[in-house]
Amino acid sequence: MARKTIMLAALILLIPCLANAQGPQNRPFGLGLSVGEPAGINAKYWLSKKGAIDMAIGYGFYPHRGPALFADYVYHVFTIVRAGKVPFNLLFYMGAGLKLGFWYYDRRDEHRSGFGMGVRVPFGVTMVFTKAPFDVFLEITPSMAFINPDPFYFDLDACLGGRYYF
Repeated sequence: MARKTIMLAALILLIPCLANAQGPQNRPFGLGLSVGEPAGINAKYWLSKKGAIDMAIGYGFYPHRGPALFADYVYHVFTIVRAGKVPFNLLFYMGAGLKLGFWYYDRRDEHRSGFGMGVRVPFGVTMVFTKAPFDVFLEITPSMAFINPDPFYFDLDACLGGRYYF
């Protein structure tokens, strides 16, 4: 009975979010590519007019290289440019999330590999087009990772990408 009550409460809370979801042309799910750190495939799912889940799977290059996976909740704080004379809205966003990675470090005589997880704090701008189901974004993300065998590691990721919305 308790499980059913929790599931019903979660559904009741989720329905208004899904009803207000909006991406380009009111399409909530976008899939695309990004270049930078990490480079790979990214996705965004709008939960409301201001909130979204931003995810990616890719490959990191510096200073630890290897496959990486992350998911962030991002909140679109304000609109920098509104559509009108231009065919897009330019939104500033920030958020928080988690990342996972399998890293390989090879510098001079030092060779290490391991698994890492960390906390991300993304800041970015996204250009949401009004006449096409597409967005373009630029993001800078400070993060702190706990990488085996290191106790912790500070990192700065940056990427440029775009998504097509379905």
